[in-house]
Amino acid sequence: MRVIVTGATGFIGAKLIRSLSESGHEVIAIVREPGTRLSHAATVVWDLSRDERPAGLPARADALVHAAQSRNFRNFPGDVGDMVRVNVSATAALLTYAADIGVERFCSLSSGTVYEPYRSEIKESDELDPTSYLGITKLAGERLARPFDRLMSLAILRLFFPYGPGQENRLVPDLIRRVRGQIPVQVPADGQGMRLAPTYVDDITSVIQHALIENWTGIFNVASPSEVSIRELAIAIGEAVGEEPTFSVHEGGSPRIVPNLDRLGSRFDLNRFTSLADGLRRTVSE
Repeated sequence: MRVIVTGATGFIGAKLIRSLSESGHEVIAIVREPGTRLSHAATVVWDLSRDERPAGLPARADALVHAAQSRNFRNFPGDVGDMVRVNVSATAALLTYAADIGVERFCSLSSGTVYEPYRSEIKESDELDPTSYLGITKLAGERLARPFDRLMSLAILRLFFPYGPGQENRLVPDLIRRVRGQIPVQVPADGQGMRLAPTYVDDITSVIQHALIENWTGIFNVASPSEVSIRELAIAIGEAVGEEPTFSVHEGGSPRIVPNLDRLGSRFDLNRFTSLADGLRRTVSE
C-alpha cells in the first residue's frame, strides 16, 4: 500500500513509518520542517499547526494514518490554540484531503483521555464527557471524522499509556528517571496507586498495521491486556535497571484506567502484546 503518515517524527509515528517500510509499504511522511529527511519514508512539508493544505501533496494514496498530536498540552490555557489546530482543525483538513484523493483507509490515533474522569469500566460505547482540554479536542477530532465513514474505511484507535525507547516527558520515562535516581515514587495511602495498562510502542504499530491491512472500521481501545499499579510498575522498572525503588505517600486516590479490550481482541490476538518485563528491558537498554 501507499501510506501517508502524519506525526512521522514523533514517538509513535517514527516507529510506525519504519515498521510500514520494512513490511514493504511505500510511506510518505508529512513533516513540519522543510529539509527533514527520513530514512524510511519520502517527505512532504505540511505544518498542521499553522498552514492550510500546501501544494505538492501526493495526488494518490491507499491509506492515511493521522498520528500527529499537539506538542503542547500541559500548560492550559496557554496550549489551547495549538491543541485545537492540531487535534481538531488538522484532523478535518486531513480527512477532506483524504477524501479528495480517494484514500480508502483512514486510521486516526486518539487517546484514552476521552474517557476522563474514568468513572466506570472503559468501553468504546461509553457516553463521553472528558474534563481535560486534551480529551475534549481528541473527542472533537473523533466526531469530526465520523461522517467520513461513508467515504472511506475509518478506524479510530484510542491509545492507553504508550511507552518505549526514546519517549520523553511521560509516565514511564519519569518513573525510570526516579528509580534510577533514587527519587521516591509517590503513591497514595493504599500503597499501590493508579492501576493502568502500559502499552509497548511496537505493539501499537502492529495494531495500526493490522487496522490498515484488514480494513478495520470503528473505534478500538488499544492497550496491553496486563494491568499494574504504580507501585508494581516501579518495582518492574527497578528490576529492569537494577535499582530498588523507594516510595513516599501522598494524598489522593487510586483510579483504575484500564480499558475493556473485547473489541480489539475480536480483531487482534492479545497474546501478541509484549510483556511488561520485556518492554521495560528494551526501553532501558536502548
